[in-house]
Amino acid sequence: MKAKVAHLFKKLEEIERDSAELKKMADRIAEDREYSPILRESFISEMAKLEDQKSDILRVSVSHVSPQKSEAKDMSVTQIMDPSVSEPPALEKKKTDKQIRKY
Repeated sequence: MKAKVAHLFKKLEEIERDSAELKKMADRIAEDREYSPILRESFISEMAKLEDQKSDILRVSVSHVSPQKSEAKDMSVTQIMDPSVSEPPALEKKKTDKQIRKY
């Protein structure tokens, strides 16, 4: 599977954020409710799944290093500098068929 390192870092940040939120929610569960242990176990289970995903991502090795400039950046620069690319239709002026009244 091909993946960019930036995407993996973004996924790691999401996993860490979700894990922290689940921990906060688990800490806020009231102890005197009958559903508390079940809910707490569910949160702990999800945190364990997230930690497994995190460890899987951290075990990934880089097999190919691309040039420093990403293709997306090059493509956007080409589009901006290319004079043949017209403005999107939403930005072009529209002609109105209605007669404009001047007061």
